[in-house]
Amino acid sequence: MQVLFGGTFDPVHDGHIMMVKSLVRTFPNATVHVIPNHEPPHRACLASSEHRLAMLKAAMDGMFQTVVNAIELDRSGPSYTVDTLRAFREQFGTGESLVLCLGADAAGAVDQWYRPELLAELSHLCILNRADQRVEIPHILSTYRCTDHLCEMSEIGSGLLAFLNTPDVPVSSTGVRELIAKDEHVLPVPPEIAEYIRQHRLYQDTE
Repeated sequence: MQVLFGGTFDPVHDGHIMMVKSLVRTFPNATVHVIPNHEPPHRACLASSEHRLAMLKAAMDGMFQTVVNAIELDRSGPSYTVDTLRAFREQFGTGESLVLCLGADAAGAVDQWYRPELLAELSHLCILNRADQRVEIPHILSTYRCTDHLCEMSEIGSGLLAFLNTPDVPVSSTGVRELIAKDEHVLPVPPEIAEYIRQHRLYQDTE
C-alpha cells in the first residue's frame, strides 16, 4: 500500500508533521510518500524547489514508514496529480493500493483539477478533515464508492473514498511566512526548519 500526501510545503510546519504522523498510524502497513509540488497549477511557491525539498527531508528525517518523494520535482511543467498517480501505477502496478490524501479544502475544489474524472480509476481518496468540518464532495468524485472502513482500501487498488478526522492544528504555511516577515522568533515549525529558514533568509520579504 502506497499513501500519497502532497503539497507545496512552503514551508513545512507542525500541522504537516501531525498529518503525516496521523497517516502513519492510520495505515500501519503502508509507505507514506510526502510529495512536494514542483509548479502547483493554482498557487505560486515563494521558496525554491531545492529549499522546500531540503526542509521537508529535514522534517521527515527518522520518521518511520515515511519517504520524501521528489517525483514531481523531477518533472518539468505544472504538477498535475493525475500524472503523479500514473507514474505510481507504472512503478507499482495496477493491483497496488494507492491512497491519495487531500485536505477538505482541496477535495472540495478537485473539479477544477486537470482530468479529475480519472482519479477513481487510479487511486483511492482519503479526505483529511477536522471532526466538526462539513465537506461538500464535488459531483466529479461520485464514481468513488464511499466506505467507513479505511482498512478496506488495502484490499483493492483504487475506487474507494473515506474520511479521516485529523487534529485541528491552527497553523498554515501562509501564517508561518507572515510571522517570519514580522521577525517573530517563535515559529510553529520543527526547530531544524526554523534554523534552516534563518540560515537561508527565506520568506524575509513576505507581506
